[in-house]
Amino acid sequence: MKLIKAVRGTKDIFGDDGIKYDYVTRAAQEFFSNYGYTMIKTPIFEETDLFKRGVGEGTDIVEKEMYTFKDRGERSITLRPEGTAAVVRCYLENKIYAKEETSRFFYAGSMFRYERPQAGRQREFNQIGVEVLGESSPILDAEVIAMGFSFLDKIGITDLEVTINSVGEKETRVRYRESLLSFLEPIKEELCEDCKMRMEKNPLRVLDCKVEKCKTLTADAPIITDSLSQEEKEHYETVKKYLTIFQVKYKEDPRLVRGLDYYSSTVYEIVTNKLGSQGTVLGGGRYDNLLKQLGDKEIPAFGFAAGVERIMMLLGDEFPKRDLDIYVAWLGDETKEFAFKLANDLRLDGKTVAIDYNTKAMKAHMKKADKVGAKNVVIIGDEEMNKGVVMLKDFINRTQEEIKVEDLKKILK
Repeated sequence: MKLIKAVRGTKDIFGDDGIKYDYVTRAAQEFFSNYGYTMIKTPIFEETDLFKRGVGEGTDIVEKEMYTFKDRGERSITLRPEGTAAVVRCYLENKIYAKEETSRFFYAGSMFRYERPQAGRQREFNQIGVEVLGESSPILDAEVIAMGFSFLDKIGITDLEVTINSVGEKETRVRYRESLLSFLEPIKEELCEDCKMRMEKNPLRVLDCKVEKCKTLTADAPIITDSLSQEEKEHYETVKKYLTIFQVKYKEDPRLVRGLDYYSSTVYEIVTNKLGSQGTVLGGGRYDNLLKQLGDKEIPAFGFAAGVERIMMLLGDEFPKRDLDIYVAWLGDETKEFAFKLANDLRLDGKTVAIDYNTKAMKAHMKKADKVGAKNVVIIGDEEMNKGVVMLKDFINRTQEEIKVEDLKKILK
């Protein structure tokens, strides 16, 4: 019988990777909660129109990468390719804007894009992200950028670079689009096929092309920041000012436009040179127009998303693993019930405990305790059980002492 394997572009997460994934997502939730963010969880699939209207029909995601299917009710359903549109849909549908002035959300979960699988890029991938809705201050832009950078630094990822740009509001992009098209038209036939299509739907995306020839051809393209209004320039300058106040070093990149149509004003990425072509670890920006597109509400918003798998790759083996507090070694069938009751009590007391279900010799118990990384071993034999004591072996300091059962929890604390 043929063994069924995971679908291409998907990956099982278990063992050390499972511990690492848990570490990253737990650390993110704890860190972001310090800034006032609360968890939000949206469905893994949505109506296809949400992403067509939100992400943009001219984007690679909508045109090439979405997992879209008809359900049994003949509705067009799409597995979410990114998290922001779904959070905005939830915010609008539940009228959260009427309940609080500013909303701060944190999320974690699977996203799906039909891309060529490679290191750091899978068809099912995991993201952590934050979204702030209801605040237009440029100080917020800088604060969120600084928060993302500080989070990565806190969990042990260094050698990162923050790149920023401003793509202005809708009116600015319309003006810039005209000057960019004037520049691109004479070289259109030399551009890649994707860029030719981008010129028709969203010329700014040409600047985001990764093809070297296109990069060279557009090296002297007009710069969007030259088209910013005075108000937009002031917003951008304030963002930069507060990034300096928050001690975040940054580099301006006039070609940075991000790959989604909903961005406006501030956009940014945090990148590394340690992942080859998949160098973006975290990215986001302001998307004040998205709520207008999806719910006809003039509500400002800002956020970012980070790829969990890419963070895990950068962490390597440098992450704290959860130690096992106790391994319970029981000797002889007479001690089994006593040992399992004790293990259960210790677990209810908040300790991580391992215990074997089968009778073992002492040497075999010690070997297994060492293998599972136990800090302590509680040894129970007939004599110990009858006296109401256990032998507590400290695996770190290699010491051993007899302890009364009622004193065990206090000593382990």
